[in-house]
Amino acid sequence: MDMDKLKQWLDIAQSMHGNDFWKTIFDQDMAGFMDEQKREKPTDGENMSQGKKGDIFPPIDILENDKEVIILVEIPGVKKEDIELGLNGDSLLIKGVSMQFFSEFRKKYSERFYGEFKRSIKLPDEIKPEEIQAKFWNGILIVSYLKPPSYVQPINIE
Repeated sequence: MDMDKLKQWLDIAQSMHGNDFWKTIFDQDMAGFMDEQKREKPTDGENMSQGKKGDIFPPIDILENDKEVIILVEIPGVKKEDIELGLNGDSLLIKGVSMQFFSEFRKKYSERFYGEFKRSIKLPDEIKPEEIQAKFWNGILIVSYLKPPSYVQPINIE
């Protein structure tokens, strides 16, 4: 790149933005940008609702050991009656509505997600709906099931 052209571009950019040109370039919220880069992205085939800055809602954890799988779904401020849970093959479907608190106030700043949400989570196993237990406790939906026994079906070799 030609250094003279780069200097011309920098002079033009600074004249358009005033003396605060470099300050506006480097005073961006880099911490938020870095947090977004570190955040684990959803796996293929996973649908989700997105809030501001591409945040995934509702956030989940999938935990497992040799016997059980537990899915924790964080949905603060949502009533149990406003949540729908379903199973489609090996995908857990979560649907609901997160209502805004204090609707008579103007929003000055908000990081919370409000509105309808829907998320499909691919489960590690294919199970039947009657094998799933779900509890709602303190804004956390706890979905669990026992892992199906793994066995290998023998195949005759001729």
